Amino acid sequence: MLQVQEASVITNEDFKRAPCLQEGPISNSARALVTAARRLGNDHRASHLRGCCVLNLFENSERIFASGEEPIAAFNQMLDKLTGMLNEAVDGNSDAKSAETSNRPKANGNGDRSAIAQAPDVKEITGNHYGRLFRGFSDKSFWDEPLRLLKTRVERNEISIDGLNEKTILDAGCGGGRYSVAWRLLGAGKVVGLDASEIGIADARKRVSEANVESVEFEQGNVLELPYADNSFDVVFSNGVLHHTTDWQRGINELVRVLKPGGLGWLYLIENPGGLFWDVVEILRVIMADEDRDNARDVLNFMGVPANRVFYMLDHVMVPINLRLPCDEIEQCLASSGATNIRRLTRGADFDRVERISQKQPYAELKYGVGESRYTFSK
Repeated sequence: MLQVQEASVITNEDFKRAPCLQEGPISNSARALVTAARRLGNDHRASHLRGCCVLNLFENSERIFASGEEPIAAFNQMLDKLTGMLNEAVDGNSDAKSAETSNRPKANGNGDRSAIAQAPDVKEITGNHYGRLFRGFSDKSFWDEPLRLLKTRVERNEISIDGLNEKTILDAGCGGGRYSVAWRLLGAGKVVGLDASEIGIADARKRVSEANVESVEFEQGNVLELPYADNSFDVVFSNGVLHHTTDWQRGINELVRVLKPGGLGWLYLIENPGGLFWDVVEILRVIMADEDRDNARDVLNFMGVPANRVFYMLDHVMVPINLRLPCDEIEQCLASSGATNIRRLTRGADFDRVERISQKQPYAELKYGVGESRYTFSK
């Protein structure tokens, strides 16, 4: 039987990417799972099995969250069961190679602040990652879902959008353009979507053109260097973007700069603390750190996972940078950038973690931390 010492495969970089590996109520089970995943080796079969871990952990954690049961014991059981399955796969494969010699993790800039300087192509990699994910969306996922989510978040948080038909919106980091279109369908006079992804912008333009939707424009550009004059937009909207960039503070400065005085800013950044939800994501970031993104998508597609679910599962797992930020740090940056009337949104769509906390679901804070850090602000 192949024996690999845990210390040979768990590194300081892993602890930075997934703090739950080092300490916390699931740390022992999580380390054992990472060790088992790395014992698999580097061949195509091993990559396929690691891709299966994504589906396994997401679906089982969602089952635990929905059950209302105390989650810690259930999470440890989930991780231990998957570890056993991977170890059986290794022990049944005589060609499996030792992780100590053949599958040592590489520092590829997949997540923590110290690795950012080592990732000069992060903008291109990130753009391609999201462009390929969004391109597979069905019409329902592209047109209907984001409009429903945006409308619900606006209504439940009582966000004033009076006179929206006369306003110009910037969707900074629009990806495949879903929320750009949602703002237009919600009644915005004009929407400009900007993103670094050539694939995403091309797909967005194609969809909008084929549907004959007017007053929505898409431009390729950098959210850290917005190509617009000061005070250009009535609404600036950045939904889950800046935590994937090399300088999120600069991104906030840019959003505030191009917002008109008295306008509406909308910002979503990943929360910290994030509970067991983000522990699972970060364990998978360690497991999948050296995997090919196309292969990971192919594995989930092969298992019949719909494109919007593939996006949900690989969104944060496979992106190069995935920073989680404390609320006070976000709020301080907004204030120092000139934002006023800063408000953290405490409601969301039924799907949102912050809404589950608001509804006082059992063990919600243990599962989800503080929930999504969505803010509105003015200037």
